Amino acid sequence: MKTKILIIALMAFSIFSFSQEIKTLSSNDGLKTKTFGGYGGPLIQVANINNDWGIIIGGKGGVVINRRFAFGGIGKVLVNGIDLLGDDLNGNNNAALRLNYAAGGIFVEYIVKLESPIHFSIPVNFMAGGISIEDPTSDDAEIESSGIFAIEPGINLEFNVSKSFIPGINLSYRQVFGSSLVNLGNQDIAGVNIGLIFKFGNF
Repeated sequence: MKTKILIIALMAFSIFSFSQEIKTLSSNDGLKTKTFGGYGGPLIQVANINNDWGIIIGGKGGVVINRRFAFGGIGKVLVNGIDLLGDDLNGNNNAALRLNYAAGGIFVEYIVKLESPIHFSIPVNFMAGGISIEDPTSDDAEIESSGIFAIEPGINLEFNVSKSFIPGINLSYRQVFGSSLVNLGNQDIAGVNIGLIFKFGNF
C-alpha cells in the first residue's frame, strides 16, 4: 500500500513539474510550457547616434529552449537619415551631410521567469553592418562609407498578453567597432536604443 501511494505521489509531482503553466495577463489563458518553442516579430527603436536621435525598425526571431534561453537572427535599419556637419567632396569642412545605418546578425537571450505574466529578458545582439554618409544637396551623393561590427547588450520588460503574443519594452546600448569613416568615429556611432519589441510565437 505504501509503495502504491509513493508511486502515485511521484507521478503527480512529475506531471506538475512538466506541465507548469505560463501565466498571462488574460484571465483563464494559460500556456503549457515546452522544451522547445520559438518566436518572431518586428521591433522599433529610437536610437542615439552622433548625439542625435533616429528611428530604427527591424525584425527578430529565434528558438526558445526550456523557456529560459533563446537564440536566432536579428536585422534593423535606420529609416530616417540623421543630419550632421562634416567634410564633403568639395572640401567644405562644415557641410550639411546625412548618415544612414543598417545591420544584421545573431542574438542570444536569457529569459527570467517566462511563466510570470510580467518578466524580464536579457538579450545580446552581435551584428555586422554598414554606415554611410551622403550629401543631401547633391542627389544624395555618397561621401564615404564603412563596414562596422556592433555588440548590443540590453534588457527587456515583457508582458504575456496571450498564449502567442508577448510585447516588451527594450533598452540597449550599441557598442561599435571597425569604423573607417573620416567624419565619425566608433564612439560617435555608439549609443543608447530605446524601443518596443513584439514577439509572436509558440512559447
